[in-house]
Amino acid sequence: MNTLDAIKNRTSYRGTFKDTPVPREDLIKIMEAGLAAPSGCNTQTTSLIAVDDPELLGRLQAVIQSGLANAPAMICVLTQAIPAYRDRVFNVHD
Repeated sequence: MNTLDAIKNRTSYRGTFKDTPVPREDLIKIMEAGLAAPSGCNTQTTSLIAVDDPELLGRLQAVIQSGLANAPAMICVLTQAIPAYRDRVFNVHD
């Protein structure tokens, strides 16, 4: 599948998740793709943390309350407000 087809045909999923673990290799590929995306003025404000430990997932899900109660893995996105251009920050956009 080419990039434009992937963008045009993507969908959101709001159902329940399977209880099968997400392979670590897949989590790494997803995070590498996210970190390879452009950032405002190349400030690279984003850090990612993959969580697949069931105990830690439960603790995170209790705090976040995002409807991901049965997700077998989670990628936490952290950003820093770093001035990039004329004191503008792009961390939310990144």
